[in-house]
Amino acid sequence: MKLITSFIALALAGGLAIAKEVTAEIKVKGMTCGSCAVAVKKALNTTKGVKRADVSLEKGIATIVYEDTQVTDRQLRTAINRSGFEAEPSKAEK
Repeated sequence: MKLITSFIALALAGGLAIAKEVTAEIKVKGMTCGSCAVAVKKALNTTKGVKRADVSLEKGIATIVYEDTQVTDRQLRTAINRSGFEAEPSKAEK
C-alpha cells in the first residue's frame, strides 16, 4: 500500500509523466497495393508505444493510436519512411 501511495503522490506532484492515448492521421505516399498498406501497418504496429495502426490504401492515410510518452509524431513518420514509403511531413516540419 505504501508503494501505491508513493506512486500516486509522485504522479500528483508532477514527478511522473502520465501517458495519454493520442490518435494521429498521417498521409502516406507511394502505396500502390494492399501489400504496401500491410508493410506500413506492420512498421507502425511494431513501433514501441503504438497501441494500434490502421492503413487505408484508398485514402492514403495511416491512423495510429499511441501513447504520447512512448513515441513521438516524428518517430511514427520515420517508421513509415523506413518501410519504403513517404510520410507527409508534419506542419512543424514543413
